Amino acid sequence: MTDAETSPDVCYRHPTRESWVLCQRCGRTICPECQILSPTGVLCPECVRETGGSVSWRSAGEARRPAAKARPARAARSRPERAALSGGFLGALGQMLRPGNEVPVLSWGTVGVVLVFGVVGLVTGGLPYVVLVAAPPFALEAWRYFTAAFVYPPNAVFLISILLSSVFFLLTAPVVERNLGRGRFAVMLLVAGGVGSAAMVIAGGPSYGLSGLLFGMFGSYLIYVWSYPAARVQILVIIGINLLISLAFGGFFLPLIIGGLIGGAGMTYLFQRYEGKPGTPPRTPYLIGGAVVAVFILFAILRSIAF
Repeated sequence: MTDAETSPDVCYRHPTRESWVLCQRCGRTICPECQILSPTGVLCPECVRETGGSVSWRSAGEARRPAAKARPARAARSRPERAALSGGFLGALGQMLRPGNEVPVLSWGTVGVVLVFGVVGLVTGGLPYVVLVAAPPFALEAWRYFTAAFVYPPNAVFLISILLSSVFFLLTAPVVERNLGRGRFAVMLLVAGGVGSAAMVIAGGPSYGLSGLLFGMFGSYLIYVWSYPAARVQILVIIGINLLISLAFGGFFLPLIIGGLIGGAGMTYLFQRYEGKPGTPPRTPYLIGGAVVAVFILFAILRSIAF
């Protein structure tokens, strides 16, 4: 095998493209053009073909490219061995939280918190919403800009919104989390949520719900696949459709949506622009992202004081 085929951070079909995403079935490294979403995660074109699925994002030279050898499957462990290695529930949880693990813990955890707060809100008359929502009367309480994404008004009508937002979030978030890595994904969510909530308060309305984080992920993934036309067009269509849906319902949350989109795209651009660059401190993208969020929050506070 060539060096490109064995390198852990190079796509097996495009040796000049770096990536950190692995096929969930065979473990080969795949670039955004070769990543195919499936119910079990991200798969490579070879595994989709072998399992009888359809292949999208096909390159022009795919038919002429020889198939790479599949990696040998690991020997299955017996149940006692698996139990001993996992250490029960706490052991499995530790494995999930270990850096480098492919399980999208933050994606599922975010939706879990939203659902728990939704149920608690219905039982307590909206206590989580009152404490965590971002709105002009509470502009000085800075934590609300980062917690508003997890709460909804205590109304049964919003249950549909919670469920739909959670479904769309889980269709996108695990892929973005694997692309960015857990730490950078968390920072991207904080920036997208903070900028989106502050933009909503500047516009004079309350900020709540997953919309800001959802569009932040759309923006993040758009930057990640910008060099791949097919994937870029696909995510732009998704963003356009969701914007049209928001406009159809009055466009009330456009500041939240656009703010989240800018925050997610901007933070991912900073990661690509500065991380690993010679002579640039590793904390540079984090400092710039934090400064941008601080400026938005400052404008939100000044707006609430002035009006």
